[in-house]
Amino acid sequence: MQRRSFALLVLLAAGLAGAAAYALWTGDRAVSIPPTGQRALPGLADKLGELAWMRIVHGSAKENFSLINGRWTVVEKGNYPADADRVRRLLVGLADLTLIEPKTDRVELLARLDLDDPANGKSTLVTVQDRTGALLGQIVIGRARPSSLGGGDPGVYVRRADSEQAWLARGAFNLGGDVLSWIDRRIIDLPASRVASVVFTTADGAAVTLSRATSDAPFAVEGAPDGAKFKEQAMLAAPAAALAALDLEDVKPAVELPVPTAGVATASFTTFDGLIVGLRLSPPGETNWIALDATGFDKAEPEAKALSLRLAPWSFAIPPDKAMLLRTTLSDLVTAGGS
Repeated sequence: MQRRSFALLVLLAAGLAGAAAYALWTGDRAVSIPPTGQRALPGLADKLGELAWMRIVHGSAKENFSLINGRWTVVEKGNYPADADRVRRLLVGLADLTLIEPKTDRVELLARLDLDDPANGKSTLVTVQDRTGALLGQIVIGRARPSSLGGGDPGVYVRRADSEQAWLARGAFNLGGDVLSWIDRRIIDLPASRVASVVFTTADGAAVTLSRATSDAPFAVEGAPDGAKFKEQAMLAAPAAALAALDLEDVKPAVELPVPTAGVATASFTTFDGLIVGLRLSPPGETNWIALDATGFDKAEPEAKALSLRLAPWSFAIPPDKAMLLRTTLSDLVTAGGS
């Protein structure tokens, strides 16, 4: 009997020693640890429909998002539309984030998990608020552990913003990139197959028109000089595809950076179904800025109204290769010595 009592005492002592060691490692002797399996931001999943503001802080970089007329926008870019899919994935990820295993709460050890002060540039602080400005969630996101949970579940180190307790959580986030990585980069997608004609006009008024009668016909230069020899069809068709999958490199409200309405190069695209997309290009420089508008008739009228409403308030910086196509002149289309 005495030997049995002694064995129980040894087991009890070992258990107390283990608990003490854990407390020393975590530094937590008074605060109770939340149970594992709990959501990192309890209640957020039920309030996703009430969100109206989000902020991401990483070092000196800050991105603010506002929900305007049902669409997330990037405040730093004049409330230009955000990448809806990327924002949605982040918000759903925050709501689903599940605490798996408590880690350290010693301040000096948080940097090892990229969970120190977000101002230091390793961790990322994400804050979400509702329409009244009430805080619905705030969490610091650190280093990813993609294979730590097994079964294909990704892991990430996190801590609540009001706590120094670190956790390994089930979840994954893509928080990299600058403010432009959070916006909807696509300006317009007008495939060449829709284009019936396009007119390019230089700043001094010289114009060249490419046109065709049907969508399967080759483009030809209208009013071509006698004896002019033009480049192969692929070269003639390329300018008509300048608005296909056109992505921006930067964007500013047109009131802040207006593109002149006169004395600049212009282009006008007309589709077979009645859509006309016009644009103006800023004078040549390090950055190529354009302004767009749209008109339409028949079936294309609703599309034109939607495009103008979306594009007219902005000036867009576009890639140099696209700008070069939009500045097409007659000399770009003829072969050497062909005119």
